[in-house]
Formats: sequence, C-alpha cells, structure tokens
Amino acid sequence: MKSSNWERMQEIYAEAVVLSNSERSSYVANACAGNLELRREIEELLKAGDSLGDFLSSPIIRLTQSSESFEGTTIDGRYVVERSLGHTSMSQVYLARAENLQQKEVVIKILSEAAFEDANAKQRFERELKTLLQLDHPNVVKVQDSGTLPDGRSYLVMPYIDGETLRSQISNEGMDLERAASILKQIGAALDHVHENDILHRDLKPENIMLKRGTESVVLIDFGIAQARDSVVAPNPANDTLIGTLLYMSPEQLSRRPMMAASDIYSTGVLAYEMVTGRRPFNPGSPAHLVALQREGPSVRPRQLRESLSLKADRTIIRALSFEPKARYKTAGEFADRLAEALLAESLLEGHTTPLKVSKWVKVGGALMLLALLAFGVGMYFIGDGPPLPNRSFTYFLTVQRMFDGKEYGELFQSNGEDDTFEKGDQFRLSVTSPISGYLYIFNEGPADTSDTSFVMLYPSKAINGGSSAAGSNQPIESGWITFRGPAGDENFWIVWSLRPVGELEAAKAEALKHARGGLTGESLVAVKEFLRTKQAEFKATVFHYKGNQTAVARGKTDMLIALAQIKHR
Repeated sequence: MKSSNWERMQEIYAEAVVLSNSERSSYVANACAGNLELRREIEELLKAGDSLGDFLSSPIIRLTQSSESFEGTTIDGRYVVERSLGHTSMSQVYLARAENLQQKEVVIKILSEAAFEDANAKQRFERELKTLLQLDHPNVVKVQDSGTLPDGRSYLVMPYIDGETLRSQISNEGMDLERAASILKQIGAALDHVHENDILHRDLKPENIMLKRGTESVVLIDFGIAQARDSVVAPNPANDTLIGTLLYMSPEQLSRRPMMAASDIYSTGVLAYEMVTGRRPFNPGSPAHLVALQREGPSVRPRQLRESLSLKADRTIIRALSFEPKARYKTAGEFADRLAEALLAESLLEGHTTPLKVSKWVKVGGALMLLALLAFGVGMYFIGDGPPLPNRSFTYFLTVQRMFDGKEYGELFQSNGEDDTFEKGDQFRLSVTSPISGYLYIFNEGPADTSDTSFVMLYPSKAINGGSSAAGSNQPIESGWITFRGPAGDENFWIVWSLRPVGELEAAKAEALKHARGGLTGESLVAVKEFLRTKQAEFKATVFHYKGNQTAVARGKTDMLIALAQIKHR
C-alpha cells in the first residue's frame, strides 16, 4: 500500500470504528471518495476490528500479524528463539535464550515484514532502538543488544520481565490505594528520567507498564512511538500521523499540536484516575468527541466513584487532567509524589464511605477532647510509657476461578472471603501485601488428607524471593492456584506478619522448602501449631472486610500481627 493511502486509512478507520454499523458504510464510502482499494482495506480492518473488541483502548495502528515464525531458529548464532510472545504495531516479539548470557531469557523484537515495507513504521522502530539506548533507569526497559537480519530487518534484544501488566491488576473498583501510590511513584520516577533525556513516551497505558513478579517493581516498556525533543516543546514531524492509544492521549496529541513532558503527565493522570476508580475519565464516541470532553474536564470526579478518596487526591488527579498543558504539574515525579502522599494518607480510611455531618458544637467538643488526649499522651510520654506504637497492617484477598466438571467457567473475580461460599473444585489464589517492610509467613490448613499433609506453608517459597521470608513495602505475595477439595467446611489460612524474622517459623521453613508442596509434618508441624495457638491472643490483628474493593485489611499496633482467614466451601 502507498504511504499516502496508509496514513489516510488510519484517519478514516479511527473515525469509522466508533460509529454504529448502520453509519459506517456511508461514512467510509464518502471518506474514500471513490478510492475502491482504500475502501476495501478499511472495510476489512473494520471487520477484523469487530472481532478484537474495544478499539478505543487499543493502539490506533495495528499491523496484521505475519504468518512467518522464528520459533526454533537461532538469530545471529546467539539467540535461540523458543516461542512467540505476540506482536506489536511494528514488530514480532519472541522469548529467546541468549547463549552468550548463560542461557538467560531475553525478549527479541523483530521488525515485521509489513512494517519493513512502510517507511514511517520502519523509522519508528529505529527510533525506539535509539531511544532505549539513551536510557538507563531501573524502572525503564533497557536494550541489551541489537542487530540486522539477513533480509535487512532490524531487531533489538531486551531482558525478559517475568511479571504482569498493570492492566491485569486494575479491578472494576480500583486498586488498593497504598499499592497504587507505590506504583505511581515509580512511574513518575521513570518518566522524569525519560524526560530528562529529552524523550517523550507518547503511549502511556496500563499495557505498557510491567510489574515484576514478586517484587512490585515497575518497568516502563514499549517506546515504539517515543519522540526525541530538542527543547521543552518540539513540533511533531510533518509526516507524523495520529499514533498512540486514544483514551490515554493528551488533548495536544489528539489535535496534532506540539507535545511536551506535560503530555505524558496528562496520560499518567488518566492512568491514575483508572487505578483508583477502575474506570477511565472519559467515554467518547470518536476522537473529536474525546477532545471536546477533555476540554470540559471529567464529568465524574474520582471521589464520586470512590468516596473514601480524599479531596487532595481528587484535586491532584483533576489537575493532571487539565486541558491546558501549563496548568498541569511541572514534572511527572511531582504529580506522582503528591498523589502518592494523598493516597497513603487516605488508605487507612478505606471503607468509611459515608461522610459524617457534625455540628459546630460537636466539633468544638471534639477539639477540646483532642487537646485533652494530647496532653495525656505527652504526660504519659514523660512518665516513661513512651509514644504510642504506629499502626501495622496488611491486606489480603482471593482471586477466584469458578470451575464446572474440571473446566473453567465465568470470569476471574476478587473476594475477601467473608460472604462468599465456594464450590468443591473451584480454584483460587491468595494475595497478601503490607505497606511496611517486614517478614511474612502464610500457612494453609486444608481438609484432612490421608495421603499427604494438609498443613502447607505457602510463603516463604522457593518461587518467590528465593525462599526468603522477607516482604518489601507494598510487595504483593501471591500463592499458586489452590483447589477447594475434600468435604464441605472451612479452608483456614494463617497469616503472620512481623517486623523481624520469627525464629519458630524460620525453623519450620527449612522443612517446608524441602517438601514439593511446602508441607509440614512431625515436629515442625507441632511447633508451628503451638506457636499459632499461644501467640494468637497476644498478636491477634483486627480484620476489616471491605465490600467495595473486596479486600480484607488486618490492623494492629504490635510488631507482629496474626490473622486467621477462614474460607467456606461446600
């Protein structure tokens, strides 16, 4: 296809895809103005797009997947290609093992055949390579190697990131606020580094943010349409078409106006809105409609969707979504840090969604009471009891997959385990995270099993942190899939969080790590059960179950917290 046709096709497709089926045909016919080849190409893309789902949340440019495959081949005598990881708008992506790096897993992006024939796409691929070579930051993906295939196509090699995209972590009710704060701070730091190197990402979205498994460490990926800039404001190249993902674009990107760091900050604002509410700020019918909505600002503020959100957090997000770039924050780091501060301040109030109406006399009385309590606290401090201990907490929830006759049915859903009763055969994963670094121990006490132990240590495990019980701040600890089995009853989960390693549990860990499933038997099992029985009363956490985001939060003021989660099945 000619380059002019290709660019025009993108524009027509972007407008047509959001129209109803009855409107599309006449619009495409008029827009193509008798160009039958262009019309046929667009109609085929629209037909294919209908089978792919929501276009507005997908890249505008998506080249068709090539039928060729590099699986099983060796590239440049150094990289043994194992399997395909999919394809981007310009490239095929593979998992490979690097023979020159002790068989370490890497990702290879190869310019696709279709992109190789398109000058603009080829230029964007080369731009991504040059961009990544300039960057060196723990939260930004880095190029390890690059080269050219015998047919002239370029490829680049990056480290394989074992983890999941941010998209997979955003529920319909939004994310845990403490976790969102941690992720946003890392995104802000990554973008600051990118912008300091005079680069704009231009395609920020949950799919382009990876979370390393077991660490909660953020990695910003996919710089395929990134743009270098010589100054704070740089015009787009004259032949640059509308590229990116519509719902995350800034107003200036949509209108093809000069972009700047504030443009990426706007996209981060869209991300933040979605992370805390589970929804995007705008629901447009077309690109032109989206610009109009952006000019007016979100009609539904974040706090209307999540009432526990503070006014400060709400205003911070809305400012990042300002239509005029100058009204936004100066840097991504400033925005992320301010929002994280507001989210962390509010995270302990999750679940209290109904504001109280208080009279001025009650406020006065409350203020006097507060002064009295403060005076008492200061007095106790100097008497010798010292300051009160800070709050300790951890959050847990289940990710559940319903099963029927051994087959999955229905979508994955999240549960705090309080009101749900599960069927025998259903599968679930347990996730635990704490805002404070410490040590974590998780035990699963299932139905009696005559062939194997029914008491299993889920964490520590060799699969996470190499068997260490340490758990970093906001690091998600996730079990493998567990199946409800045996007679109806309760599945008991003991969760122990401690500021320091627990000797009795560390001793049991040595046996558990030798067992295929982390099982405990004999003296180790007796010691753990005795520890839980005797210490529960002293260190028992208060557990709050929140229906809004289906999480349970255990809180206390001791340096160790013990919670028992009982999950029902029939």
